Amino acid sequence: MKRAASFLLSLVFCLALHAQQRPVPAFERILQEPQYAYLEYYLYKAPTEPSAKPPKGYKPVYISHYGRHGARYNYKKEGDDNLKSFFEKAVSADVLTAEGKALAEKYLNAYKYFDGRAGDLTPIGWEQHYGIGTRMYRNYRQVFRKRPELDARASTIQRSIMSMVACCDALEEQDPRIRIAKETSESFMAIMNPPHSTHPFSDVARIGRKPYGKAWKDEVREMKARDVRADEFLPRLFTDLDWVEANFGKTNLELELYYLMISTACTDLPVSFEGLFTPEELCGLWEWRNYIYYQYWGPGENGTNPAFLIASGLLDDIMDKADEDLASGRFGARLRFGHDTPIAMLLCLMGIEGWSTPVAHPSDIKYVYDFTNVPMGANLQWVFYQDRSGDTLVRMMLNERDLTLPLPGDRAPYYRWSDFTSHYRSVSSAARAKMADMLTENQ
Repeated sequence: MKRAASFLLSLVFCLALHAQQRPVPAFERILQEPQYAYLEYYLYKAPTEPSAKPPKGYKPVYISHYGRHGARYNYKKEGDDNLKSFFEKAVSADVLTAEGKALAEKYLNAYKYFDGRAGDLTPIGWEQHYGIGTRMYRNYRQVFRKRPELDARASTIQRSIMSMVACCDALEEQDPRIRIAKETSESFMAIMNPPHSTHPFSDVARIGRKPYGKAWKDEVREMKARDVRADEFLPRLFTDLDWVEANFGKTNLELELYYLMISTACTDLPVSFEGLFTPEELCGLWEWRNYIYYQYWGPGENGTNPAFLIASGLLDDIMDKADEDLASGRFGARLRFGHDTPIAMLLCLMGIEGWSTPVAHPSDIKYVYDFTNVPMGANLQWVFYQDRSGDTLVRMMLNERDLTLPLPGDRAPYYRWSDFTSHYRSVSSAARAKMADMLTENQ
């Protein structure tokens, strides 16, 4: 009966989606694959479709790469600890339904698997980056054929360092002659993770990082009330919602259980919390949290969020190093390992495929912006090709899939490197000028 009821609910919700004026691609995907609602905890999957062949006469000569760390444990130790304490109190207070008691028992027995691992790379995360390194070598063997210099750098966070090691291990095992210089340091955190406090314009991110402004205030409250519905979700687990509110907070608890479910999906632990939420609830949670990412690291309210501008330093580093390395002919690849927000900010800054689309109302965000496209193991790759004359083309990929750039596109998804740098050096220069003006205005 439960399975039939669940199917009917999904069917009704699916019909409701199609009855909307515009379908929401993410919602339709969630109905088919509930894990898509996990946003930044969604597991990146390698492409199976063939990639576009380069123009005749061009061969790969160089790779620039930025990878988000792979799958991690829940990064909030206090979240696990608070949930443990709360479930222990709930058992003692006898405020759990039969389903709630089963959940509490499962969580309290599973706590030992998370304890001390907050934010660490999981074995699944290791395999993700090992796979990326393996495919990089196999897809672009010409880049590595003459044993060029290879440089790998990671942010100082454990999961990024371990992701770097996994990717480099894969490359070195494909060809034992390969040597990769590996480094992590606070000295380049401003590039690897632009929101870092060492960034010269880190205050710009602070100025822009706000969940909403005055214009969206009422609409955002309505959105949260519609999308995060603790009063409908929690009665399945608790007999006394007033007790829940007093001891944890109803909305806080729903979100904490959501984080529990999506973070354990990134592990190979012998426990799963899948199925806590209905498809409709997952769509609501996805919309609310996707809005937060849009506002923090995307265009923001009416396109006024400045935080993504600080990704200009990372963009400059990619272009500068590529120019230097192509000129010297010594380097085969620059491999960077960091986090999700730099990827989202960079895509927004570069004006790529919806990542920078401003909207007039928060409810429209779900049609144009999808942070699930920066999942665990997400990566940006710039692969450079040259012909015998030295003419240089570049293709830019997100998650090993080609992107369309706002550049002359007679050979898209391959673009002339000179067109790329001409356009994006202007973008970067304008971003730096804007940041300087903002800081002056806020002094």
